[in-house]
Amino acid sequence: MTTPNTSKKTNMAILPRSDSNRLRTWLLQLHLFTVSTWEIYLILLVAGFLRFYQISTTEFDDDQATLYQMAYDAVHHGLLPTTSNTASIGIAHAPGVIYFFMPLAMLSANPLWGTLLVGTFTTATALLTYFFTRRYYGHFAGLSAALLYATAATPLNYARFIWQPNLMPPFVVLFMFALFRGVVERRKGWLFPALVLLGVLYQMHPTAILLAIPLLVAIVLAPGTVRWRDLLLAVVVIFIIFFPYLIWEVYTKFADVHTLFALARQHGHIDTQALRFYLLFLSPYAQLPTILYPLVPILTIIMPLLALSGFITAAILSLHDGHKQQIEPSFASVRRWWSRLRASHYRCGLLLLLAWQIVPLLILSRHSIGLHAQYFLMLIPGPFILMGLFLSKVVEWLQEAGRLWSNWRYTAYIIASFVIVAQFVSSTVAVVDTSSGNFNDRGFQPYPYHNDLHSLQHALAEADQLARQRHLNQIYVTTDEATQTALRYLAEQMNTPTTLFDASNCLILPDPAQGPAVLVVGPYDGLTKALLDRFANATLVRQSARLGGPPFQLYIVTSPPAPASSRSTFTDNLQMLDTSPQYISHHGSSWLVTRWTLLHSTSARYRTTYSYALTASSSSGQSTYSLCTFTGIRAGDQLLTAFELGKGSSTPTSVTIKAQSFTTIPSNPYYGPFHLETENNQSTARITLKTAHGGDSITLSSSP
Repeated sequence: MTTPNTSKKTNMAILPRSDSNRLRTWLLQLHLFTVSTWEIYLILLVAGFLRFYQISTTEFDDDQATLYQMAYDAVHHGLLPTTSNTASIGIAHAPGVIYFFMPLAMLSANPLWGTLLVGTFTTATALLTYFFTRRYYGHFAGLSAALLYATAATPLNYARFIWQPNLMPPFVVLFMFALFRGVVERRKGWLFPALVLLGVLYQMHPTAILLAIPLLVAIVLAPGTVRWRDLLLAVVVIFIIFFPYLIWEVYTKFADVHTLFALARQHGHIDTQALRFYLLFLSPYAQLPTILYPLVPILTIIMPLLALSGFITAAILSLHDGHKQQIEPSFASVRRWWSRLRASHYRCGLLLLLAWQIVPLLILSRHSIGLHAQYFLMLIPGPFILMGLFLSKVVEWLQEAGRLWSNWRYTAYIIASFVIVAQFVSSTVAVVDTSSGNFNDRGFQPYPYHNDLHSLQHALAEADQLARQRHLNQIYVTTDEATQTALRYLAEQMNTPTTLFDASNCLILPDPAQGPAVLVVGPYDGLTKALLDRFANATLVRQSARLGGPPFQLYIVTSPPAPASSRSTFTDNLQMLDTSPQYISHHGSSWLVTRWTLLHSTSARYRTTYSYALTASSSSGQSTYSLCTFTGIRAGDQLLTAFELGKGSSTPTSVTIKAQSFTTIPSNPYYGPFHLETENNQSTARITLKTAHGGDSITLSSSP
């Protein structure tokens, strides 16, 4: 009998002996004391490099800005998030993801921290995949599955930007861990974490409710492990998790539920869209890389074949019990087979894997609305686990086949190594491509074009720096559909007072009495440049590089002095600067331009915009509309509003202008003691502007 070496101490010495032994036993069950350290380092190195390299170039569009801003506003304005952003089908997503970002938003307004959280979660997924697969299917299967997932292009694409479905993968693996604890290990206490994790996953995307299918399969396969107290405790915790969302549903009289029921009643159809999206996660690229074309066709063939082989392997091992079937009544045969299946924990686990991968895919194959790739993140990293299972079984079968076949097992090692290395190289090229700007700038639905966080932040930082260098007290920034949400949030952290405005029909210029200001012009705001050339003194002093397309342009602008001849005003709002309409040509169309002075000031507030809606009616009967929206109003600034007349339009002899104003604020209602936060906005009633004589219009006549 040996004496323990008391000179070797561990941190578990601070625990009571029973707790220390229990913790060590649990860690041993997870193989945390038996894995090779180099394997963990390799997985973390590969997954971490692909997810964090040049991460500041992460996509930052409307959804990304909305999610992180909601987290930031919740902690800085004392709000209770009850929704996150709006789904493509028109319902509000549950707010769970906002709570993950809130601790980071409390420390920093920089949304890069939210992206780092997504990268951390998905890197942890690779490690969890290794522990899960190694625990139940062996060392080689675990390492193969983890590295195949870590290097796969489409999961990697979703791991590099903020979005609620992108946080799902680690919770999916933990969910399967819980199910396997009940089905394979036949331990009690698994139902509580499984139900709670299912609730968390639903908060990240509603399609995760389909994971209830493997949960039900687990209950059927291992009913003796289910405890009522686990169910009751899970109900309590899930109620707490969903409490903010339930408040919102009660407040809206369950409008989202009615929408879901209406969609469920729509006629569905069966097609291959679900299968195509599933195969997309096995593709060697999320978008075609600029090099490595010889590797792409090879991986495009190998990956689906490996996945299919994994499915076949799992099906054979789970359905075939090795007993010789006897001729007997079919019901008795099925009953015997079912009893033997229930008795084989290993086969039950394989059946659970297949239920996780196949049944949701079959259900989504019949749909009444269009599917999207993110719906299938609930199935990841399942295909890679099945690939690892197949490769490890090939090695095992060849080893058991005798010396003649034993050496062929190295073929499986070579195939796994080749695919992992090829995927890693292909994904590395894709990451380098996107972080260098080699992507398709146009066509990123639903956005007109794509923007990255670093380019947006750099453009605003350069504007701030330019204003300080020139001692200027105001910055103006153009926005469009692709940039307005992101730039409005990022501009809140600028040092110099900043006004953002929609450049589709308008241009704001500084008060001539206040001197010059900085103007940041977006990459596709051509109308702004046409207006600057005609109505302002603008000097291009800098261009701020932007990945994948034209740069942001930084101007120093001054306004011409306001003429004293015109006194036409919309009282307390707008004063006309011209006695006759002005015209410019842009993109082959004629544009009517009216110039105004802003007569009052309103301070910038979070998620608040101020709008003027102007209608121009010409003597020829044509009527056009121009909406000018900005984040703040400074008295004395000049506002240019442009009305598109179309190609070949004749110049009218007179134009009548009518105007309305309204304000848009966040829809954050009170419900009892709770100040709710939602993505929604609400606008005040439109106020028709009046002239000094009580009229509601101003008429301009063309000069003879």
